[in-house]
Amino acid sequence: METLNVLSKFGQRRLDNFPQIQHNNLFKRIRENFHYELFLKGGHVLFSPFYIVLRGEAFPELAGFLSQNEPFLDSLKEFIVNTLFAYSAVIEENANYLFNDQDILIVRLRYREHGRFEVKLYSHYQEELQNAYNDKIYIGRVFVDLKKFEKDHLGLPEYFHSILEQNAKIQERARHKLRYYDEYKKPYLDEIDYLAKEVHSEAMGRIKLMPRNDMKSAPTVTLIESIDNLLHVQNLMVELKDFTKEFENKLRLGEETNYVKYLFKFSKDLINDIRYLSKLYTLFSNKISRFSLL
Repeated sequence: METLNVLSKFGQRRLDNFPQIQHNNLFKRIRENFHYELFLKGGHVLFSPFYIVLRGEAFPELAGFLSQNEPFLDSLKEFIVNTLFAYSAVIEENANYLFNDQDILIVRLRYREHGRFEVKLYSHYQEELQNAYNDKIYIGRVFVDLKKFEKDHLGLPEYFHSILEQNAKIQERARHKLRYYDEYKKPYLDEIDYLAKEVHSEAMGRIKLMPRNDMKSAPTVTLIESIDNLLHVQNLMVELKDFTKEFENKLRLGEETNYVKYLFKFSKDLINDIRYLSKLYTLFSNKISRFSLL
């Protein structure tokens, strides 16, 4: 119920602390097919875009919250979609799971602290939502702070801290889920642990050299240095991603199905983060060159 209590504190008014963005058809489609999912009373509750409970328990406190807070929930939806547009590349990287009219976006909110949420994103097919809900496809995660839309250092620290957190989780789950843990530990798990910590350390050190805010007014020399730092970190991430995918493929051949889904999410996050760095590279380069095709 903590998530519902936190959202209630923001409710009964629209959020207005985010920019209005003119979106293309893909982002318009995900906004129209946006399904919230909250963890309430020990289970996940799924809502339609019109805030009708589709899965999970509908109880009086929840019904009251939904009936009184539609404007807030609409604005929170815009807040999250605009965050996806500005501070991630999840949608662009996973457009093939979202482009069809039957594709829906499931947005699972997990409360962290002080108005901050981790947002896990899944795709599903509308016609199969009720009968095959567990077949939903994980496509990534972002982080939102309902008190502030703008992100320090373009939101990069959140993603690199998440890599460290997810690495810790896959290391722990490996002990309980892998049938042949000792066989995989040294050649794969230990190497992933080393590479993930290296990526985090290098990234956090180099991010500190970038402007914390207002990249628009950053001098050209700073943007050039930022590009160099982004490319260095991106190369390390590609190495980690490739090694993780190699391990994932080996596990699939070994039919380690109880564990491989966790590794898939980790590699999916890495792929999305690499795409976001490429997105920033393009934006920085266009600003430096003062050249645009449009």
